[in-house]
Amino acid sequence: MQAAMPTAAASAFMARFGLRYPIMQAPYGGPALAAAISNAGALGTVSLWVGTEEAARERVQTMRQTTAQLFAVNYVLSFEPRSLPAALDAGAPLVHFSWGIPSAAVATMVRQRGAIFGVQIATVEGAAAALDTGASYLVCQGVQAGGHVQSSTPLYELLPPVVERAKDTPVLAAGGIAHGRDICRALRAGASGVLIGTRFVATEESMAHQEYKAALLRASATDTALSVCFQDGWPGAVHRTLRNATLARWEAAGCPPVGQRPGEGDIVARLADGSPVARYHFASPQRGVEGEVMDLALYAGAGVGEITDLPPVAELIKRLWEECAEPLTP
Repeated sequence: MQAAMPTAAASAFMARFGLRYPIMQAPYGGPALAAAISNAGALGTVSLWVGTEEAARERVQTMRQTTAQLFAVNYVLSFEPRSLPAALDAGAPLVHFSWGIPSAAVATMVRQRGAIFGVQIATVEGAAAALDTGASYLVCQGVQAGGHVQSSTPLYELLPPVVERAKDTPVLAAGGIAHGRDICRALRAGASGVLIGTRFVATEESMAHQEYKAALLRASATDTALSVCFQDGWPGAVHRTLRNATLARWEAAGCPPVGQRPGEGDIVARLADGSPVARYHFASPQRGVEGEVMDLALYAGAGVGEITDLPPVAELIKRLWEECAEPLTP
């Protein structure tokens, strides 16, 4: 017999975090998207790990002005979270850490500022370490995820043992989730909720460049590739992107290391302020970027083939949940 939606675990997660839907946003898309997601009853996330203390403070203030609902701020622990104290002082209520386990000092700082935190993990051992630091939730990332992928394991191989280890701590499933049926599968597998990235990039409120959004609409799952091609600025970090000319040239050359890559040093685009973007930089194209946009990193998860439109985020979240609640067909 099929369990009704939401499951008990999802209901508990929503009640604990004050949500209408057991859905969290992966940290990409900008404050307007994050606020719209929170206002729609899910959990919006704004990225703060790149930028100054002042920029972090301003983003948190913007979020607090545009939503009265819970939101998260993200720090990638491959980099020192220098602006975290400023974000907490500005009133960030929830910190989402990825690519590392927060130190005891960082975890204490978060709690002392009256905030809570969660951690993205990719192994059962990572889950145990995150729980030991006092994480209020875990994100279990599978290798199907788009963007920077710390996992090397398919989601549904990793999820059950992580849920078992987490016990009463909510576990959100991440990796290739782009349709309501994906949410349903994750919840039935024991997750308390899901983390969605690529599907939210393809929305009206997302700050992604229009050409990037259009590429997502055209793509299928076979158009994504896992590589270290776009590693300038974040050396060695594995990522899943759409295949494009830069990746094709690099692979055709034998995936050479930094210093030997074809077209290395080419300035292929410029930001709105005129700053150059080199061919192999990890930055993805956002609004205002001009140049060879399609040669930049176009992050996309394995569920990209489900994306066929660019709806307002509130409409999308409602649709995803309706799809999730539909009876499964044999």
